[in-house]
Amino acid sequence: MNRILYFVHYNKYGSLAGYVLYLLKNIRSLYSRIVFISNSPLSREDNDAVSEFCGLVLQRKNEGYDFSAWKEGMLNDGWDSLSQYDSVTLMNDTCFGPIFDLKDVYLDMEQKDSDFWGLTNHKNNKDLIWVNDKPIPEHIQSYFMCFKKNVFFSGAFRNFWEKVECKDYWHVIREYEIGLTVLLRKAGFKYSVFYDTTAYKENVSMKQVGLCLKHKVPFIKIKSFSLFSYPRYIVNFIKNNTNYPVSLIHEHLNRIYPPDVTLFTQNKMINKKTDFEKTQNLKIALHIHCFYTDVLDKYIKYLNNSNVDFDVFITTDSAEKKDVITNCFLNQPCFPKLKEIIITENLGRDVLPWFFIKDRLNNYDVAGHFHTKKAEKADIHVGESWQESILDSLLYDVCAIASEFSNNKSLGVVIPEVPEIFEKKPFIEFTPSLKNILDDLWKKLKCRKEIDFSDLKKIIFPMGTMFWYRPAALKPLFDWDFPAEDVPPEPLAEETILHGIERLILYVAWEAGYDYRIATPAEDQKMGGWIAKSRNYELSHELITLKNSLSYKTGRMLLTPFRFFKCLLRKEK
Repeated sequence: MNRILYFVHYNKYGSLAGYVLYLLKNIRSLYSRIVFISNSPLSREDNDAVSEFCGLVLQRKNEGYDFSAWKEGMLNDGWDSLSQYDSVTLMNDTCFGPIFDLKDVYLDMEQKDSDFWGLTNHKNNKDLIWVNDKPIPEHIQSYFMCFKKNVFFSGAFRNFWEKVECKDYWHVIREYEIGLTVLLRKAGFKYSVFYDTTAYKENVSMKQVGLCLKHKVPFIKIKSFSLFSYPRYIVNFIKNNTNYPVSLIHEHLNRIYPPDVTLFTQNKMINKKTDFEKTQNLKIALHIHCFYTDVLDKYIKYLNNSNVDFDVFITTDSAEKKDVITNCFLNQPCFPKLKEIIITENLGRDVLPWFFIKDRLNNYDVAGHFHTKKAEKADIHVGESWQESILDSLLYDVCAIASEFSNNKSLGVVIPEVPEIFEKKPFIEFTPSLKNILDDLWKKLKCRKEIDFSDLKKIIFPMGTMFWYRPAALKPLFDWDFPAEDVPPEPLAEETILHGIERLILYVAWEAGYDYRIATPAEDQKMGGWIAKSRNYELSHELITLKNSLSYKTGRMLLTPFRFFKCLLRKEK
């Protein structure tokens, strides 16, 4: 068969994702010609990469979504030039794939008694309105549509495209995605789909993607990872049953989705495999802000037991405390690691002192930010348990964390697991005033990625403001001139600019194009880490819980390990 493909690309961050090139490379042999139409700018390097698989690359303004781009591609060739082809395929880059062989799909569908076809369809839905109070009619989903010669030679098909003029997203769905199937069926053409989903009420390609995998639909919608109730199932299925490189999925999702979403698409736990030799190639710094000197002995215990080389920088707020700190380190095995003790103003708790020495820390490949935390407003056991859990997560096995940074160049931040003391308590509420602080900070940091903090019910962040990081990952934060006058005096309220910075750490790294990992306490590490995988943060949208797939509601509580495990067992049964 002599086929032509019009492929539409769009990336809101102006880059070309690896999954797109993989897709083009693996379907190239099916088409006599591929026309690549980009609704976002392509660099010269990206243009050259695409040109390796496509006969023509068109760049256009991001106007009219994919239907206007398909229209421009076909009209650019001209209707007469299409007469040489047996079929015209329209596709966009909203899918990962091919997960399964697309050639088998073509061989199957081209034998059917139909004039145009797609991969999946949407059933007639009486609960949703299409136009003029009519329910949504049955239609092919437009991410992949194929038309035989008798269709694209018809006046109905050509008149449809001549009149395409997109106004907004829902206009495109109503008039063009739905409208094209309706129009062609009225013109007497028959359609078919590779996987008929009309037996299901909801959008199967988005919300029941497991069925698509079971029926070997070759492309999986990217949006399904934010709408399907258990997105990690999709990744695991693909990894265990196909040859598709799931690294392409993680790479793209980590770039377009914020940390609170990708927590559910990928195992973010630190890999316990260590490579001591590689850690020797890293310059590592550790910053500790020491306000409470009586807590410092806990750090010294971990520093003495660490076999990783790093320089320790300590900030404190008085000369007296500096002397106490010096005496604490004297005669300790870790004393050679102590690089400098810096006296700073007693303002901004641990955050402002961290900013004060950022230039020193930015000279390192990896840095850690810690402080002598006490939860003075809570019972004494809360603060101590909190501190112990964080230190056990982040300092028990520095070699494993350093190895992760060394092996994963996209890793920007490592945060501690949620301390066990909070497991059975409601998580911190994400209040309107905190959302306003985050929105304001996001603008001040000049972040380009789009995120609406008012949409989030919970947020993932390093509790206690202690974490390891790659300085380049927090560049948007360090480039900002932190106004000390914006820090309110003690005692601090529960929601200040300092709390805003704590909540934004992973989101700033995401803005800079970096991923994150979660380090678990030593006890969890000894148990293989499976407990830590369940102690997740409660999030927003359909991803808040696993209730759809596990028939279990968490409300506003964090899942405890054993309840989560029981849910998984019940799910398997």
